[in-house]
Amino acid sequence: MEFRVLGPISVIGADGVALDIGPLQQRSVLALCLLASPRPVTVTRIIDALWEEEPPVSAVNTVQAYISKLRRVLEPGRSRRGAAAVLVGRAGGYALDIPDGDVDLRRVSARVDEGRRLLGAGDAGKAAREFRLALSEWRGDALTGFENLPWAREERVALDELRLTVVEEANEADLALGRGSELVPELVRLVAAYPTRERVRRHAAHALYQAGRQADALALLAEGRRLLVDELGLDPDPRTRELEARILAQDAALSPTVAVRVAAQPPAAEILGRSAELARLAAAVEAPGHRIVLVAGEPGIGKTSLVEAAAHRAPGARAVVGRCWDGGGAPPFWPWVTALRELTGRDGELAEITAATGEFPLYEAVARLVNAAGPAVVVLDDLQWADAASLRLLDFLATTRSCPGLTVLATYRDTEVGESLARTLAALRRLPHVEGVTLGGLPEDAVAEYLARSGGDPLKAGVELRRTGGNPFFLGLGDTPGAMAEVLRGRLAALPPGAHDVLSAAALIGRETELGVLLDVLDLPQDQVLDVLDAAVQARLLTERQLTYSFGHDIVREVLRDGLAPLRRRRMHARVAAVLEGRGTQPGELAYHYREGLVISGMAAKAITYARAAARHAAGQFAHEDAAVHLEHAVALTGQLPVTDLALRCDLLIELAEALTVAGLNSRVHPVLDEAVAVADDLGDGERLARAALGFSDPLVWAMYEELNATAVLVERIDRALSGAGARWRSMLLSASAIIGAFTRPMDDSRALAARAIEEAPDDRSLLRALSAAELLSRGVAPVEERAALLDRMRGVGVDLVDEWLVREAWYVELFTQGRFDEGRPILDWLRRTAAELRRPALVGLAAWQAAIRAYMLGDLALAEAEAAEAARAHPEGGRGPKSRADLMRALRLRAEGDSAAALEIVHQEQMWTVLRCALLLDVGREEESREIFAALSRDGFAVMVGDLAYRIVPDLLTELIVAFGDQEAARALYPHLEVCAGRVLGWAVADRCLARLADVLGRDSAALRKSADEFARRAGLPH
Repeated sequence: MEFRVLGPISVIGADGVALDIGPLQQRSVLALCLLASPRPVTVTRIIDALWEEEPPVSAVNTVQAYISKLRRVLEPGRSRRGAAAVLVGRAGGYALDIPDGDVDLRRVSARVDEGRRLLGAGDAGKAAREFRLALSEWRGDALTGFENLPWAREERVALDELRLTVVEEANEADLALGRGSELVPELVRLVAAYPTRERVRRHAAHALYQAGRQADALALLAEGRRLLVDELGLDPDPRTRELEARILAQDAALSPTVAVRVAAQPPAAEILGRSAELARLAAAVEAPGHRIVLVAGEPGIGKTSLVEAAAHRAPGARAVVGRCWDGGGAPPFWPWVTALRELTGRDGELAEITAATGEFPLYEAVARLVNAAGPAVVVLDDLQWADAASLRLLDFLATTRSCPGLTVLATYRDTEVGESLARTLAALRRLPHVEGVTLGGLPEDAVAEYLARSGGDPLKAGVELRRTGGNPFFLGLGDTPGAMAEVLRGRLAALPPGAHDVLSAAALIGRETELGVLLDVLDLPQDQVLDVLDAAVQARLLTERQLTYSFGHDIVREVLRDGLAPLRRRRMHARVAAVLEGRGTQPGELAYHYREGLVISGMAAKAITYARAAARHAAGQFAHEDAAVHLEHAVALTGQLPVTDLALRCDLLIELAEALTVAGLNSRVHPVLDEAVAVADDLGDGERLARAALGFSDPLVWAMYEELNATAVLVERIDRALSGAGARWRSMLLSASAIIGAFTRPMDDSRALAARAIEEAPDDRSLLRALSAAELLSRGVAPVEERAALLDRMRGVGVDLVDEWLVREAWYVELFTQGRFDEGRPILDWLRRTAAELRRPALVGLAAWQAAIRAYMLGDLALAEAEAAEAARAHPEGGRGPKSRADLMRALRLRAEGDSAAALEIVHQEQMWTVLRCALLLDVGREEESREIFAALSRDGFAVMVGDLAYRIVPDLLTELIVAFGDQEAARALYPHLEVCAGRVLGWAVADRCLARLADVLGRDSAALRKSADEFARRAGLPH
């Protein structure tokens, strides 16, 4: 298990899933024990913390009950009478008996100690890595969720101080490495936040000096001296005065030289016949500002050689290379990691290099590092193999233009464009600073020159061009793709014995392989392996650098891999997996090799274990799509287990659904959960059934509840899970039943279920879900006072930033319905900005949709249509909802422009569209059809659509139709449904305006309603 206090208090089980550690007071008990561990916490201390004023008589019993419940969570397999091994009793209190490595706070302490030792020993590089690893343990503010508890305030202050101290230590190490330029923005911000903290100010001045800003450095120190003397009556620290003197003396030791590795420029022969393409790329890298060039072509056409040659044309810019990994199992962000390691000299994965604690902070930290390095050209090679996280980072940098000095040259095989790359390419091509270059074969004159240089007959250039298509790689091999295997066999035959085995093993290991790994994998004498490797380097099949061997071209690797017999290939993968496992290789690579190496069924369990671990690792790097891919592999592998494990398959399916939801791939979630429910049914497992059923009702999906596909099967599923659920799941299932069932039962019944969910909520997350359900169901039907009370409670319960987003979205909707558009605008801006920061497609789409609704209400239908289209583009995996919304705005614009016939061609099948179809038919003179549809809708007092009467365009169009038909009976039936929202926005209309129409039909005086509607519209800035 892993215990976390540096963020929300949580315990992560061995399977990577957070344990339910109970309500706030119970979590407080655990937090107190964690903060004190390994020392015990007395019962008196716990009671004082839980009850600020006079504790109840039952306080001791309550504490004991919390301890008992925590023990059941932490040791679910312990017998009732068995001794506790984790949360143990000690003299006068309780203590957590857990290893230091299982607690984030203790890991920080250990890394800081090691970093200080390394820094003292002069190894600033390794020290900086330790400090960054320590900072990566924070997942937000420490003890999130306990902000309002008196006992936690001092603890939070202490932990915030610890974090700042670690930041200072990391800055100390980075300055020793000469990284001041990249530190300046963050240090200046820290000085502003802590103006009298002298160490921070010294670091900022030192960084400014390293950035070549001596005057700014001295001014910063002078300002600090003034603050200390004038406001505190203190003299500066002697170390501050010493630094000032060293800056004045221009001490060379203040600016150590940092070695930076750059890609070697390829020889001119490798870019024969590419003068026009090279000129285009050179113009891009030499031009000011952020630029991206996408270079496409078939394998071997010369993309890599071209971009590496062009990368060195940028004056004064560093050129670095990040190559995507085609072997499977690469860590998230791999090409960016390798490029940034070259650019900054830092080691580790991206979250470690940046010390970021969230997906968007990580992107911003990457931008800061790139900017600090100065002008740079980053070559991203082979994007067809890039992981989804790397593509999202490229999209972010391109869209935000956060790095004005960055040029990206990216290559990809246009014959192997997958779904993720296709989406990224489509997004990039819309940007004005992105251009594309497609490479074809070399022209005949270049082929002739190549033949002349390589000792061939230039007069045969035409023949060779027809035979190879002008592909430089095939020209180099002397044959065509169809005969590649024969060509390689010929080259291998000239190498020492065992060459095929050695190179095939290297091909399976990856694009690069360390000598030690290769020797362990192969059952061959060391000297024989070394002889083969030396000969392969001479034959230009491999390159060698510091005993790491790389293939000269990926086509050679692919031919070697494809040439292995299937069983031999699997056995070799299994051997690679065993060797890498012993070396502590990252889990994604191990999962890949174990998956590809399934020779016996026993390997499947290991492949699943490592795939699951790789998914947790990817999620920890904010690469949620990558996590979903690993879990999809794990689910598939359960079919290879020697004994069917339905419980494991069910758990993996639920985890996969969660990963897909977070990644915004909603259209793929339902089939996964369908299977999870079926498996849970087969198991007769009520808890797993509850978890699977809840997957259909994530609050992120509720946010777009208007498009929920609430089938009877889904409602039955949730209600069945509810019937056997324990207290842990009951409230959440009640909330889900309230929302999902609202489409098939009376609204009052659903609202009653939401109220019960609020009453039975055992923790903050369950309570927020229940409140969200109640708030959604109250829209358009509840009095203002009731909604205000719900929103107030929601604002006090948020657990994380996504929760806060959903709460603010609810508050925005309330301001919208009150016509307070100006007050709502900053909230809408925050929703859009934060959705982009969170990189949640569902939230980005919803924020854009709210902007579309606002534009519609303000009368700007062109903008409304554009925003709705943007919402659909932002969330392409959102199922039918995004397209339906975009089509709706298009249809409404066409109708407003008088083209109802064109709008009719767009109409969908949902009930709201039926109302629109009814109005459009009337517009185009098909009155009889329109009346027939309206009669069906209004039958029995609009019984078929009671739940939709406040929905979008429905109230506006229904009242329009009632006026057109003069239908008094329909007016009388509808009036009381709309009256509850008088003085507000109702759907997408002013309620009083709709009521005035109905009053006219009923022969009532509508003057007061019309006046009220006009005043409301004037206040809100709406057309009237």
